[in-house]
Amino acid sequence: MSSGWLLLERQRSWSGISVSSATYRSNAKLNAVGRYFVRLVLTFAAYFVAGKIGLSSPFTSNNISPVWPASGVALSAVLLFGYRIWPGIWAAAFLVNWPAIPHLAAIGLASGNTLAALTGALLLRRTPKFDVSLSRLQDVLELIVFAALGSTMVSASIGVATLVATHVHPWSGTLSAWLIYWLGDAMGILLIAPLLLTLPTLRRICQSARVLELGALLGSLSIASLIIFGDQRVLPVKLHVMAFAVFPFVLWAAIRFGVAGCALATLLIAVVATSETVFGSGPFAQNTPLMNAILLQAYFGVVSLSGLTLAADIAERESLEREREQLVREQVLREARLQLAAIVESSADAILSSDLDGRITHWNQGAEQLYGYTAEEVIGKSSALLMPPERSDDFTQIMARVRLGERVKDYETVRQRKDGTRVEVSLSVSPIFDAAGRVMGAAAIARDISDRKKAEEALRKAEKLSATGRLAATIAHEINNPLESLTNLVYLLDRSGGLDTNARQYLDLAQQELRRAAHVTKQMLAFHRHSLQPVPISLGKLLDNVFDLFAPEIRNGDISIVRRYDSGITICAFPEEVQQVFANLIRNAIEAVPKRGTITVHVFASREWAADEHKGARVVIADTGPGISPENRERIFEPFFTTKGENGTGLGLWVTNGIIQKHGGSIRVRSSTHAGRSGTTFNIFLPSVTTYVPLQAATSTARTM
Repeated sequence: MSSGWLLLERQRSWSGISVSSATYRSNAKLNAVGRYFVRLVLTFAAYFVAGKIGLSSPFTSNNISPVWPASGVALSAVLLFGYRIWPGIWAAAFLVNWPAIPHLAAIGLASGNTLAALTGALLLRRTPKFDVSLSRLQDVLELIVFAALGSTMVSASIGVATLVATHVHPWSGTLSAWLIYWLGDAMGILLIAPLLLTLPTLRRICQSARVLELGALLGSLSIASLIIFGDQRVLPVKLHVMAFAVFPFVLWAAIRFGVAGCALATLLIAVVATSETVFGSGPFAQNTPLMNAILLQAYFGVVSLSGLTLAADIAERESLEREREQLVREQVLREARLQLAAIVESSADAILSSDLDGRITHWNQGAEQLYGYTAEEVIGKSSALLMPPERSDDFTQIMARVRLGERVKDYETVRQRKDGTRVEVSLSVSPIFDAAGRVMGAAAIARDISDRKKAEEALRKAEKLSATGRLAATIAHEINNPLESLTNLVYLLDRSGGLDTNARQYLDLAQQELRRAAHVTKQMLAFHRHSLQPVPISLGKLLDNVFDLFAPEIRNGDISIVRRYDSGITICAFPEEVQQVFANLIRNAIEAVPKRGTITVHVFASREWAADEHKGARVVIADTGPGISPENRERIFEPFFTTKGENGTGLGLWVTNGIIQKHGGSIRVRSSTHAGRSGTTFNIFLPSVTTYVPLQAATSTARTM
């Protein structure tokens, strides 16, 4: 009954979790939909208002406005809210134009304006590292080139074509209409988009103490613009030539408030200049409406481009300077920390300190990694816990020398880890003195030398193997002469007559054994002999030689050898080293395959997969053994890693990989442990010509010189 109750409660718990997760996902989806519709409404309203303002310009003719603020609203909306905001742009653009022109023309204009905004946003997002905050000169230049000048060609082309096709605008004057349309959209982006994109920056300025300076700037700029563009006679001369007198205010905004302040100041100048020009005042009200519109656009373009590029350049320089100062501060702090503690704490060696009684007082990360104890586990305890029982005298002897102020240097000993395993270390112990010069403790540095000991042992084994090889080669050389004599004698005996059938059979067997012995001695001499320069070698012949060396093992295991050699596969390399590679791999395959197993070798011309221009040969050695487990497969090329226990050194595949890499080749392994289709495949690529010169050859060459 209690188990049933527990099961019921568990089901209720899981049901509650599932319902909560579903509710959370449903609420998140609703919130996302709500945010989308709010942005859609905001975009629609902003575009509609900006479009009405653009159409209200007295320069507007046949729905072509010299300044179209809505283009800046549309581009900003797509950059800030994403491409999915396009329905709000299209709907607002349609409703702005529809009452005044046929619905087909309104559809065409709405489609062109929407497509231009999407194109501009796409071009800007495809540029590397474009930032909508316009904090770099590169961002402003990309906005000008790709959005203001580039994407607006789309809306101008579609819009003018639509107006002409629907007979809203006559065919005559199409080029001038396209120019006004294009410049109007471009000016809308230059005047509106920077301000909308930098609103967060402007909001921060308004919330700081600089808001008073910003107010002073806007107030003085308004007065100056009204005087310049309103024909106010404060001086006995007309101020038409003073249109560029607003530049000091633009510079002020760019230097003090960046792109956001410059965009706001430029927009204020545009509003005042356009309004006064409408009323027939100012330097841009002296010509025909079309010429006045073109001059206004050119003026706004010069002011906007100059101010925005200057502001972006200043902002970028200030950002780089802040980053540099931050890096300098961080560097100073980092050096201070390194000088105080990082030398000890970041050391790969185990560093610890103790008092004269051996109680541990400091324990770094290297000690944690070497011994397995954390600092909390050992601080306050005796350092004798690191010593195995057979090394218990080390502590007494070392501390006796430390008390005398002596230093113990490079003392090789054995220590015990937390898990009970032993580790060979090189130990250096120094006395710690107080201000009065008295010994107050000891500092010990322990370095793990296990790998070095293994390397020394492997080197000793390699030297033994090398000596054995030289001895075998010497023996082979010595017995080669008697073998030749015996071969000649058997040959003469074969040529003589008078042998019966049994004697002839015995003679044939003797000849076969002599040929086999001669072949073995030849292989032993060839295997030990080293080339000083790379020579052309036939991979097929080299593999056959290796198979001959392992012929007894192959026969004893009843192993099938499948050879697939493409003809003429030759590379220029060091035959003794390549033979060692094949010998290591084939020996492993012979040891891996079961009785009556199969080893397949395929040799063919190929290219390096990572660099197709590298030509060479590929050797694939596959066996039907039990395969290599995934965890072992990742480590088979590491030194001293072996799955053969005491029978393996763990150096065969490591040496193999090193030789192949030195020759400029590569080796890959695939393996399966699934029953019925287990096995291992080694894929070796060797270049046609190697640039590797072995140390032995280099040394010999140096001695010859």
